[in-house]
Amino acid sequence: MCGIFGFAGPASVADSIDLGRVAASLRHRGPDASGSFRASHGDVGCAFAHTRLAIIDLSVAGRQPMTTADGRYTIVFNGEVYNFRELRCELERAGVPFVSQTDSEVVLQAYAAWGPRCVTRFRGIFAFAIWDTANRRLFVARDHLGVKPLYYAETKRGLAFASEVRSLLGAALVDRTMSVAGLASYLTYGSVEDPLTIVDGVRALLPGHTATFENGRLSVERYWRLERAADSKVTFGEAVERVRPLLQESVSMQLVADVPIGVFLSGGVDSSAIVALASASSAKPVHTFTVTFDEAAYSEEKQASEIAQRFGCEHHTVHLAADRAVLEFDDYVDALDQPSADGVNTYFVSKAAREAGLSVALSGTGGDEVFAGYPNFRNFGRFLSFGRAARPIAPLLSALLGSSIKARKLAAIASAGGDPSRTYAALRSMFTPAQVRDLIHAVPVTKNGVQADASDPAGLYSELELTHYLRNTLLRDADVMSMAHSLEVRVPLLDPELVTCVASIPGALKLSRATNKPLLVAACGTLPAGIGRRPKMGFTLPMDVWFRGVLRDRLTKVFSRSRAIDARPLWQAFLNGSKRVSWSRIWTVAALLDWSERNDVPVPA
Repeated sequence: MCGIFGFAGPASVADSIDLGRVAASLRHRGPDASGSFRASHGDVGCAFAHTRLAIIDLSVAGRQPMTTADGRYTIVFNGEVYNFRELRCELERAGVPFVSQTDSEVVLQAYAAWGPRCVTRFRGIFAFAIWDTANRRLFVARDHLGVKPLYYAETKRGLAFASEVRSLLGAALVDRTMSVAGLASYLTYGSVEDPLTIVDGVRALLPGHTATFENGRLSVERYWRLERAADSKVTFGEAVERVRPLLQESVSMQLVADVPIGVFLSGGVDSSAIVALASASSAKPVHTFTVTFDEAAYSEEKQASEIAQRFGCEHHTVHLAADRAVLEFDDYVDALDQPSADGVNTYFVSKAAREAGLSVALSGTGGDEVFAGYPNFRNFGRFLSFGRAARPIAPLLSALLGSSIKARKLAAIASAGGDPSRTYAALRSMFTPAQVRDLIHAVPVTKNGVQADASDPAGLYSELELTHYLRNTLLRDADVMSMAHSLEVRVPLLDPELVTCVASIPGALKLSRATNKPLLVAACGTLPAGIGRRPKMGFTLPMDVWFRGVLRDRLTKVFSRSRAIDARPLWQAFLNGSKRVSWSRIWTVAALLDWSERNDVPVPA
């Protein structure tokens, strides 16, 4: 993985950007090398900066920015294209020469040969930009599901883009003004829903999209969307046979690297499946990493150790004591590119993997969202029916049910009246619209609708999870927190061909009263009996315990310094054990205030 930055617009502005300073702001994403590129064509200019985490072809031939031999095209690339070898062979047969063994050069030459539609040929996780000298044109692209980030700002001075929002701030190309819409979105969901960001004027390029900037104009196009047309006639056995080869292929492809690779192992179905498949494809023992805590109720050490032993892994247990968490919590907050209610778990396990000498780790992220792992997949149809029936009495329910978290969500589901997007928003909301207005005196954003076919509620819920919670919280946090330690995280369960295949299978075949994620368990084939019957824990730190204990003074100081948001009543209610205030709501506000101070982006008063 790498860090990328670029600008296209007036030559005078391109020439004035301090690319060394920008590269320094992205050094954590690519500590192995850095480079820059400038080009001027009359009054139009381009400037690129790149920091490299060397994964494939560690030689100097793989350094970026990388330019074609004729000087026409120059690329900055972040990510991996796993089918690059097949694409390279095809290009070589057409007479295209190569000077490195990297996938970056394959992407560059694919664009030169096939143009913007080259992205439809890539299987991987990526964000990249290519400057076309002949046409003075900038082309940028982001992967299918949004694993790798790409932010941009369209200003009067041109178009700037980067892997991180903070790099755009550091380049002084956007003002340090917080977006009111982004702020409301953040408080509603615990992360800003793209294409918004927390900074006014900065947007995220949506997954599965490309953008072209030419003659001062930006045009955005979609090249991929998830199709959810379920094959109602497929049997469970047929579904397993469809999924199994794609699952095996995805894991096998993602083991390709010229550096050591490990696996994040929690002991649950998703990470255990990755370990099983990686072990079958690797000639060497797979390195696995598990985080444990003093608080035994949060630890999956026993389950993870059993999986590691079963598949002959070289297992690493990272114990995170509360006193250590206190000492390193500031480092975690410093790593946040945007405020988030999540991500601290990935920060610590990524640090441990990097300290063990790894540059790449495989993660089971996406397994729940693709293979229907949450209780809400089973319950979503019931929630829609409840909303349709209860909508006429929704105001009464709000008054009768009380203010607990469960009561608040039920009242919101009733108000949604069976609308899938609004029902999903109610389930995923951190604060209600009324609570957001009380905190910041702004109207929250409403969730965009989907083309909803509610005949398969589990499939519909999966689509909503993939396009909202997964990409705006889980994937964003995984990228930022792993790259804070110069670690590349790959997500085999989110290969676009695998996801498309699973999406075509009726939701009913992904659900079972006896087994969690039965389709994934069966397709993997080698997991221990009963793994799908274990109670689902999730990879969660004991934050509620820490907030009332070792981190209490720290959070009290954060809330006491705030002038824009008075969260002290919320904090006191949490300390008093109120059932209407979870630790995640507390951290949602604290992370915002802390990030705001550290990055000099004031919360609007």
